[in-house]
Amino acid sequence: MKTAIILVGVPGSGKSTYAKTLNLPHFSSDFIRLEVFGTLREHHTAEDNQIIFDLLHKKVFSHEGSFIYDATNTERKRRVLLYNELKMRDFNVEIHLILEPLELSLYQNRSRAYEKIVPEYVIKDMYKFMGAPRVGVDCDSYKIISQSKFLKEPTDFQTLMEFAKTNGILKTIDQFISADYLHEFSRLKEPHETPYHLEDIHTHIDMCIQNSFNDTMLITSILHDLGKSLAKIGGHYKGHDMLSSMYALRFFDEIKNLPKHIDKKDIIEIIIQHMLAHNGISESGITRNKLDQKILDLINEFKEIDEKSRITNIIR
Repeated sequence: MKTAIILVGVPGSGKSTYAKTLNLPHFSSDFIRLEVFGTLREHHTAEDNQIIFDLLHKKVFSHEGSFIYDATNTERKRRVLLYNELKMRDFNVEIHLILEPLELSLYQNRSRAYEKIVPEYVIKDMYKFMGAPRVGVDCDSYKIISQSKFLKEPTDFQTLMEFAKTNGILKTIDQFISADYLHEFSRLKEPHETPYHLEDIHTHIDMCIQNSFNDTMLITSILHDLGKSLAKIGGHYKGHDMLSSMYALRFFDEIKNLPKHIDKKDIIEIIIQHMLAHNGISESGITRNKLDQKILDLINEFKEIDEKSRITNIIR
């Protein structure tokens, strides 16, 4: 069966280098951007991107055999559209996530040839809005490729859970997160700066941990707001749910002795949906993400934990 390999990762993460190892026809948005504009340093408007992707898709959808689709592909919504288009053409769709810490991607980007350097604000924005894949929604399978580690090795699931319940999220991060990622969580010590959360970010996570009474809710509590550290702009945290889902993806890829009753795909989906859940997930969102009643019940269970685990002066 013909296969479409969709690369996911921010500029500088190493997608093009990895693509060379696959020995397949390689269609790259960067190649086209260089052909059209002569540089990656500029031309990142919505209009410019539309030009590039129209040309990319013209090449991709006229190709008959297996191939690599090389673009950042960080947002799940965009990947869903691509997945549906490819399934109509009878492709098996694999997502290969090239995941590195933000600082490593920024460093590798700065080391590129002048015309291939992408503005850092573009990379930082993309990094914050990366969303984890979901089999059957935006891919048929996925795998992670990385030269870095998210967890110190070896990290046992039950040991981490017990440690978090006793010691809280900040000490848990210090104890179990690798040096590659530690700096990405430094702002969890800060206040929320919003009337919806008068407590510090880490205090909210700790309150969720203490209000969780089964393993699924406990590990969701530990992971769900890790993205707030990098996403924090004043009292706003746009994208933190997506970024937290990527941390969860890396966590489950490396954790040892995961119990059989823990469904990692459900926990990742709870994290992705946990902000939308406060106002109710739309019918279109339920359909697009193929959310059955089981996962909707889990999302609502965590919503109750999330809502009561805070200090606020907002009266609803």
